Amino acid sequence: MKKISYYLFVASLLLGFTACSDDSDGGDDNGGGGYGDVSAIINDYVDKTVVPTYQDMKNKAWTLYGAVAAMEEGVTPEKIKAACDAWRATRIPWEQSEAFLFGPANLQGLDPLLDSWPLDQTQINKVLNGSGPIDAGALGYNVRGFHTIEYFIFANGKPKTSITDREFEYLMVVTELLRDDCLKLWSSWAGVDALEERDAEALEAAEYAPANPSYAYQFKNSGKIAGAFIAQSDAIDAIIEGCYTIADEVGAQKIGGPNETAVGGNLAKAVLDVESWMSWNSLDDYKNNIVSIRNSYLGGREGNRGASLSAYVKERNAELDKEILDAIDNAYNKIGSIQAPFRDNLTGPAVDEAMAACSELEKTITKVQTLRD
Repeated sequence: MKKISYYLFVASLLLGFTACSDDSDGGDDNGGGGYGDVSAIINDYVDKTVVPTYQDMKNKAWTLYGAVAAMEEGVTPEKIKAACDAWRATRIPWEQSEAFLFGPANLQGLDPLLDSWPLDQTQINKVLNGSGPIDAGALGYNVRGFHTIEYFIFANGKPKTSITDREFEYLMVVTELLRDDCLKLWSSWAGVDALEERDAEALEAAEYAPANPSYAYQFKNSGKIAGAFIAQSDAIDAIIEGCYTIADEVGAQKIGGPNETAVGGNLAKAVLDVESWMSWNSLDDYKNNIVSIRNSYLGGREGNRGASLSAYVKERNAELDKEILDAIDNAYNKIGSIQAPFRDNLTGPAVDEAMAACSELEKTITKVQTLRD
Protein backbone atom coordinates (compact mmCIF):
# COMPACT_ATOMS: atom_id res chain seq x y z
CA MET A 1 0.00 0.00 0.00
CA LYS A 2 2.66 2.50 -1.04
CA LYS A 3 2.53 5.63 -3.17
CA ILE A 4 5.01 4.35 -5.73
CA SER A 5 4.76 7.29 -8.15
CA TYR A 6 6.23 9.85 -5.75
CA TYR A 7 9.15 7.68 -4.74
CA LEU A 8 9.98 6.89 -8.34
CA PHE A 9 9.96 10.64 -8.96
CA VAL A 10 12.44 11.22 -6.15
CA ALA A 11 14.60 8.35 -7.41
CA SER A 12 14.71 9.96 -10.84
CA LEU A 13 15.79 13.22 -9.24
CA LEU A 14 18.62 11.52 -7.41
CA LEU A 15 19.82 9.65 -10.47
CA GLY A 16 19.63 12.78 -12.57
CA PHE A 17 21.67 14.82 -10.11
CA THR A 18 24.73 12.58 -9.92
CA ALA A 19 26.52 14.91 -12.32
CA CYS A 20 26.25 17.84 -9.91
CA SER A 21 29.51 19.78 -9.70
CA ASP A 22 31.65 19.41 -6.60
CA ASP A 23 32.29 23.15 -6.50
CA SER A 24 28.63 24.16 -6.33
CA ASP A 25 27.94 26.45 -3.38
CA GLY A 26 24.70 24.78 -2.29
CA GLY A 27 22.84 28.07 -2.42
CA ASP A 28 19.24 28.69 -3.29
CA ASP A 29 19.88 29.28 -7.01
CA ASN A 30 21.51 25.91 -7.81
CA GLY A 31 18.26 24.34 -8.95
CA GLY A 32 16.30 27.50 -9.58
CA GLY A 33 13.85 28.94 -7.08
CA GLY A 34 15.04 28.25 -3.57
CA TYR A 35 14.39 28.82 0.10
CA GLY A 36 17.63 30.65 0.90
CA ASP A 37 20.33 29.05 3.04
CA VAL A 38 18.55 26.20 4.81
CA SER A 39 21.64 24.21 5.82
CA ALA A 40 20.67 24.14 9.49
CA ILE A 41 17.21 22.77 8.72
CA ILE A 42 18.62 20.04 6.48
CA ASN A 43 21.35 19.10 8.98
CA ASP A 44 18.98 18.83 11.94
CA TYR A 45 16.41 16.97 9.86
CA VAL A 46 19.05 14.30 9.25
CA ASP A 47 20.66 14.31 12.71
CA LYS A 48 17.56 14.76 14.89
CA THR A 49 14.79 13.14 12.85
CA VAL A 50 15.92 10.59 10.29
CA VAL A 51 19.02 8.91 11.75
CA PRO A 52 17.70 8.67 15.35
CA THR A 53 14.42 7.17 14.11
CA TYR A 54 16.21 4.52 12.08
CA GLN A 55 18.66 3.86 14.92
CA ASP A 56 15.74 3.31 17.29
CA MET A 57 14.21 0.92 14.78
CA LYS A 58 17.36 -1.13 14.25
CA ASN A 59 17.94 -1.42 18.01
CA LYS A 60 14.38 -2.62 18.53
CA ALA A 61 14.75 -5.00 15.60
CA TRP A 62 17.65 -6.57 17.46
CA THR A 63 15.37 -6.99 20.50
CA LEU A 64 12.69 -8.57 18.32
CA TYR A 65 15.27 -10.93 16.83
CA GLY A 66 16.38 -11.92 20.33
CA ALA A 67 12.80 -12.52 21.46
CA VAL A 68 12.13 -14.84 18.54
CA ALA A 69 15.49 -16.61 18.85
CA ALA A 70 14.63 -17.39 22.49
CA MET A 71 11.95 -19.75 21.18
CA GLU A 72 14.62 -22.09 19.83
CA GLU A 73 14.77 -23.64 23.30
CA GLY A 74 11.02 -24.09 23.35
CA VAL A 75 7.96 -22.10 22.34
CA THR A 76 5.80 -20.90 25.22
CA PRO A 77 2.93 -18.39 25.44
CA GLU A 78 5.21 -16.11 27.45
CA LYS A 79 7.87 -16.12 24.74
CA ILE A 80 5.32 -15.47 22.01
CA LYS A 81 4.00 -12.52 24.02
CA ALA A 82 7.54 -11.16 24.38
CA ALA A 83 7.92 -11.36 20.60
CA CYS A 84 4.58 -9.58 20.14
CA ASP A 85 5.66 -6.79 22.50
CA ALA A 86 8.95 -6.43 20.63
CA TRP A 87 7.13 -6.38 17.29
CA ARG A 88 4.87 -3.54 18.43
CA ALA A 89 7.88 -1.63 19.76
CA THR A 90 9.78 -1.99 16.46
CA ARG A 91 6.69 -0.97 14.55
CA ILE A 92 6.64 2.47 16.21
CA PRO A 93 9.86 3.91 14.71
CA TRP A 94 9.14 2.25 11.39
CA GLU A 95 5.79 4.01 11.08
CA GLN A 96 7.40 7.21 12.36
CA SER A 97 9.81 7.00 9.41
CA GLU A 98 7.21 6.93 6.65
CA ALA A 99 7.47 10.65 5.92
CA PHE A 100 11.02 10.02 4.67
CA LEU A 101 10.82 6.94 2.49
CA PHE A 102 12.96 8.55 -0.19
CA GLY A 103 16.66 7.70 -0.40
CA PRO A 104 17.76 4.18 0.64
CA ALA A 105 14.26 3.00 1.62
CA ASN A 106 13.17 3.55 -1.95
CA LEU A 107 16.34 3.21 -3.98
CA GLN A 108 17.32 -0.11 -2.37
CA GLY A 109 13.76 -1.46 -2.33
CA LEU A 110 13.78 -1.77 1.47
CA ASP A 111 10.33 -0.25 2.01
CA PRO A 112 8.41 -3.07 0.27
CA LEU A 113 10.66 -5.72 1.80
CA LEU A 114 9.86 -4.41 5.28
CA ASP A 115 6.23 -3.46 4.99
CA SER A 116 4.29 -4.81 2.01
CA TRP A 117 0.58 -5.37 2.52
CA PRO A 118 -1.56 -7.36 1.98
CA LEU A 119 0.34 -10.61 2.37
CA ASP A 120 0.31 -13.44 -0.13
CA GLN A 121 -1.08 -15.99 2.31
CA THR A 122 -1.31 -18.61 -0.43
CA GLN A 123 2.43 -18.43 -1.00
CA ILE A 124 3.13 -18.35 2.76
CA ASN A 125 1.14 -21.55 3.20
CA LYS A 126 2.97 -23.12 0.26
CA VAL A 127 6.27 -22.47 2.04
CA LEU A 128 4.86 -23.84 5.29
CA ASN A 129 3.64 -26.98 3.59
CA GLY A 130 7.04 -27.64 2.03
CA SER A 131 9.48 -30.11 3.53
CA GLY A 132 12.85 -28.63 2.73
CA PRO A 133 14.76 -25.84 4.47
CA ILE A 134 13.23 -22.39 4.02
CA ASP A 135 15.29 -20.41 1.52
CA ALA A 136 15.52 -16.80 2.72
CA GLY A 137 16.66 -15.67 -0.72
CA ALA A 138 13.50 -17.02 -2.34
CA LEU A 139 11.08 -15.07 -0.11
CA GLY A 140 9.46 -12.24 -2.05
CA TYR A 141 8.42 -8.91 -0.58
CA ASN A 142 4.85 -10.05 0.22
CA VAL A 143 5.91 -13.16 2.18
CA ARG A 144 8.38 -11.49 4.56
CA GLY A 145 8.67 -8.31 6.63
CA PHE A 146 6.65 -6.97 9.52
CA HIS A 147 3.34 -8.45 8.46
CA THR A 148 4.59 -11.99 7.90
CA ILE A 149 5.98 -11.91 11.43
CA GLU A 150 2.63 -10.53 12.60
CA TYR A 151 0.87 -13.41 10.81
CA PHE A 152 2.80 -15.98 12.85
CA ILE A 153 2.59 -14.46 16.33
CA PHE A 154 -0.76 -12.63 16.52
CA ALA A 155 -4.40 -13.73 16.34
CA ASN A 156 -7.38 -11.43 16.89
CA GLY A 157 -5.25 -8.70 18.39
CA LYS A 158 -3.57 -10.94 20.95
CA PRO A 159 -0.45 -13.11 21.07
CA LYS A 160 -0.99 -16.64 19.85
CA THR A 161 -0.61 -19.34 22.47
CA SER A 162 1.33 -21.73 20.26
CA ILE A 163 3.06 -22.04 16.89
CA THR A 164 4.23 -25.15 15.05
CA ASP A 165 7.85 -26.10 14.49
CA ARG A 166 7.57 -25.24 10.79
CA GLU A 167 6.00 -21.87 11.61
CA PHE A 168 8.84 -21.13 14.00
CA GLU A 169 11.39 -22.04 11.33
CA TYR A 170 9.76 -19.59 8.94
CA LEU A 171 9.37 -16.97 11.69
CA MET A 172 13.06 -17.17 12.55
CA VAL A 173 14.07 -16.68 8.91
CA VAL A 174 11.85 -13.64 8.32
CA THR A 175 12.78 -12.04 11.65
CA GLU A 176 16.45 -12.23 10.75
CA LEU A 177 15.65 -10.76 7.33
CA LEU A 178 13.73 -7.90 8.93
CA ARG A 179 16.58 -7.21 11.34
CA ASP A 180 19.02 -7.11 8.45
CA ASP A 181 16.76 -4.82 6.40
CA CYS A 182 16.48 -2.44 9.36
CA LEU A 183 20.27 -2.49 9.66
CA LYS A 184 20.68 -1.78 5.96
CA LEU A 185 18.32 1.18 6.12
CA TRP A 186 19.91 2.70 9.22
CA SER A 187 23.50 2.13 8.12
CA SER A 188 22.84 3.59 4.67
CA TRP A 189 21.96 6.87 6.36
CA ALA A 190 24.30 6.71 9.37
CA GLY A 191 27.40 5.39 7.60
CA VAL A 192 29.98 2.71 8.29
CA ASP A 193 31.54 4.59 11.20
CA ALA A 194 28.32 4.21 13.20
CA LEU A 195 28.31 0.39 13.07
CA GLU A 196 28.57 -1.53 16.32
CA GLU A 197 30.31 -4.90 16.23
CA ARG A 198 27.11 -6.92 16.07
CA ASP A 199 25.76 -4.63 13.34
CA ALA A 200 28.89 -5.06 11.24
CA GLU A 201 28.85 -8.85 11.70
CA ALA A 202 25.20 -9.14 10.69
CA LEU A 203 25.69 -6.96 7.62
CA GLU A 204 28.77 -8.90 6.61
CA ALA A 205 26.80 -12.14 6.88
CA ALA A 206 24.12 -10.55 4.73
CA GLU A 207 26.83 -9.57 2.23
CA TYR A 208 25.90 -5.91 2.47
CA ALA A 209 28.20 -2.90 2.68
CA PRO A 210 26.74 0.55 3.41
CA ALA A 211 27.48 3.25 0.86
CA ASN A 212 30.41 5.52 1.61
CA PRO A 213 29.86 8.46 1.86
CA SER A 214 26.62 7.88 3.73
CA TYR A 215 23.27 9.08 2.46
CA ALA A 216 23.17 11.45 5.44
CA TYR A 217 26.37 13.08 4.22
CA GLN A 218 25.02 13.28 0.69
CA PHE A 219 21.72 14.75 1.82
CA LYS A 220 23.38 17.37 4.02
CA ASN A 221 25.58 18.35 1.12
CA SER A 222 22.82 18.73 -1.43
CA GLY A 223 24.02 21.18 -4.06
CA LYS A 224 27.65 20.71 -3.07
CA ILE A 225 28.67 17.18 -4.08
CA ALA A 226 27.81 14.61 -6.71
CA GLY A 227 25.27 11.99 -5.79
CA ALA A 228 22.87 14.23 -3.90
CA PHE A 229 20.10 16.66 -4.77
CA ILE A 230 21.28 19.39 -7.10
CA ALA A 231 20.24 22.16 -4.68
CA GLN A 232 19.19 22.65 -1.08
CA SER A 233 15.76 23.64 -2.35
CA ASP A 234 15.32 20.16 -3.84
CA ALA A 235 16.22 18.57 -0.50
CA ILE A 236 13.65 20.76 1.25
CA ASP A 237 11.06 19.87 -1.39
CA ALA A 238 11.78 16.17 -0.76
CA ILE A 239 11.06 16.67 2.95
CA ILE A 240 7.81 18.50 2.23
CA GLU A 241 6.69 16.02 -0.40
CA GLY A 242 7.46 13.10 1.90
CA CYS A 243 5.14 14.66 4.48
CA TYR A 244 2.18 15.30 2.21
CA THR A 245 2.60 11.94 0.49
CA ILE A 246 2.19 9.97 3.71
CA ALA A 247 -0.70 12.22 4.79
CA ASP A 248 -2.47 11.26 1.57
CA GLU A 249 -1.57 7.58 1.95
CA VAL A 250 -2.98 7.38 5.47
CA GLY A 251 -6.24 9.08 4.57
CA ALA A 252 -6.88 7.84 1.05
CA GLN A 253 -5.34 4.36 1.18
CA LYS A 254 -4.75 3.00 4.67
CA ILE A 255 -8.09 4.28 6.01
CA GLY A 256 -9.89 5.14 2.79
CA GLY A 257 -9.27 1.87 0.96
CA PRO A 258 -10.90 -0.46 3.50
CA ASN A 259 -13.59 2.15 4.16
CA GLU A 260 -14.57 2.28 0.49
CA THR A 261 -14.67 -1.51 0.24
CA ALA A 262 -16.77 -1.78 3.41
CA VAL A 263 -19.20 0.90 2.22
CA GLY A 264 -19.50 -1.09 -1.02
CA GLY A 265 -20.70 -4.08 0.98
CA ASN A 266 -17.68 -6.40 0.83
CA LEU A 267 -16.78 -6.38 4.51
CA ALA A 268 -14.72 -9.57 4.40
CA LYS A 269 -12.37 -8.11 1.79
CA ALA A 270 -12.32 -4.77 3.57
CA VAL A 271 -10.96 -6.39 6.72
CA LEU A 272 -8.22 -8.14 4.75
CA ASP A 273 -7.22 -4.78 3.26
CA VAL A 274 -6.62 -3.26 6.72
CA GLU A 275 -2.92 -3.05 7.46
CA SER A 276 -1.94 -4.67 10.79
CA TRP A 277 -5.41 -6.08 11.37
CA MET A 278 -4.15 -9.32 12.91
CA SER A 279 -2.40 -7.44 15.73
CA TRP A 280 -5.08 -4.70 15.91
CA ASN A 281 -2.19 -2.24 15.63
CA SER A 282 -3.70 -0.31 12.72
CA LEU A 283 -4.70 2.93 14.41
CA ASP A 284 -1.36 3.13 16.24
CA ASP A 285 0.36 2.71 12.87
CA TYR A 286 -1.63 5.54 11.34
CA LYS A 287 -1.08 7.89 14.28
CA ASN A 288 2.65 7.21 14.13
CA ASN A 289 2.59 8.10 10.44
CA ILE A 290 1.29 11.51 11.49
CA VAL A 291 4.07 11.69 14.10
CA SER A 292 6.53 11.18 11.24
CA ILE A 293 5.12 14.34 9.65
CA ARG A 294 5.25 16.24 12.94
CA ASN A 295 8.88 15.28 13.57
CA SER A 296 9.88 16.20 10.03
CA TYR A 297 8.20 19.60 10.30
CA LEU A 298 9.42 20.39 13.81
CA GLY A 299 13.04 19.45 13.15
CA GLY A 300 13.49 16.39 15.34
CA ARG A 301 11.90 13.78 17.55
CA GLU A 302 10.09 14.89 20.68
CA GLY A 303 12.59 16.07 23.27
CA ASN A 304 15.31 16.64 20.67
CA ARG A 305 14.11 19.38 18.32
CA GLY A 306 16.42 21.58 16.27
CA ALA A 307 16.30 23.97 13.34
CA SER A 308 12.98 23.34 11.63
CA LEU A 309 10.71 24.00 8.71
CA SER A 310 8.19 25.22 11.30
CA ALA A 311 10.49 28.04 12.41
CA TYR A 312 11.26 28.86 8.77
CA VAL A 313 7.56 29.06 7.89
CA LYS A 314 6.64 30.96 11.06
CA GLU A 315 9.18 33.67 10.30
CA ARG A 316 7.64 34.23 6.87
CA ASN A 317 3.97 33.40 7.49
CA ALA A 318 2.99 32.77 11.11
CA GLU A 319 -0.61 32.01 10.15
CA LEU A 320 0.51 29.25 7.78
CA ASP A 321 2.74 27.71 10.45
CA LYS A 322 -0.18 27.61 12.88
CA GLU A 323 -2.42 26.17 10.17
CA ILE A 324 0.06 23.35 9.53
CA LEU A 325 0.59 22.57 13.22
CA ASP A 326 -3.17 22.55 13.81
CA ALA A 327 -3.68 20.28 10.80
CA ILE A 328 -1.09 17.83 12.11
CA ASP A 329 -2.72 17.73 15.54
CA ASN A 330 -6.19 17.43 14.03
CA ALA A 331 -5.26 14.48 11.84
CA TYR A 332 -3.59 12.72 14.77
CA ASN A 333 -6.57 13.31 17.06
CA LYS A 334 -9.19 12.36 14.48
CA ILE A 335 -7.44 9.05 13.83
CA GLY A 336 -7.33 8.52 17.58
CA SER A 337 -11.09 9.09 17.73
CA ILE A 338 -11.82 6.02 15.59
CA GLN A 339 -12.95 3.18 17.80
CA ALA A 340 -10.43 0.36 18.00
CA PRO A 341 -9.87 -2.07 16.45
CA PHE A 342 -10.16 -0.38 13.08
CA ARG A 343 -10.94 -3.69 11.38
CA ASP A 344 -14.27 -3.74 13.26
CA ASN A 345 -15.06 -0.04 12.74
CA LEU A 346 -14.40 0.70 9.09
CA THR A 347 -17.26 3.12 8.50
CA GLY A 348 -19.00 5.94 10.31
CA PRO A 349 -18.55 9.64 11.13
CA ALA A 350 -15.25 9.16 12.99
CA VAL A 351 -13.70 7.42 9.99
CA ASP A 352 -15.01 10.08 7.60
CA GLU A 353 -13.60 12.84 9.78
CA ALA A 354 -10.19 11.16 9.98
CA MET A 355 -10.01 10.83 6.19
CA ALA A 356 -11.02 14.48 5.78
CA ALA A 357 -8.41 15.58 8.33
CA CYS A 358 -5.64 13.70 6.50
CA SER A 359 -6.73 15.23 3.20
CA GLU A 360 -6.66 18.71 4.74
CA LEU A 361 -3.22 18.03 6.20
CA GLU A 362 -1.92 16.99 2.78
CA LYS A 363 -3.24 20.19 1.17
CA THR A 364 -1.95 22.40 3.98
CA ILE A 365 1.63 21.10 3.92
CA THR A 366 1.93 21.73 0.19
CA LYS A 367 1.57 25.46 0.95
CA VAL A 368 5.12 25.51 2.32
CA GLN A 369 6.34 25.30 -1.26
CA THR A 370 4.69 28.66 -2.00
CA LEU A 371 7.43 30.24 0.16
CA ARG A 372 10.12 29.47 -2.42
CA ASP A 373 11.76 32.61 -3.75
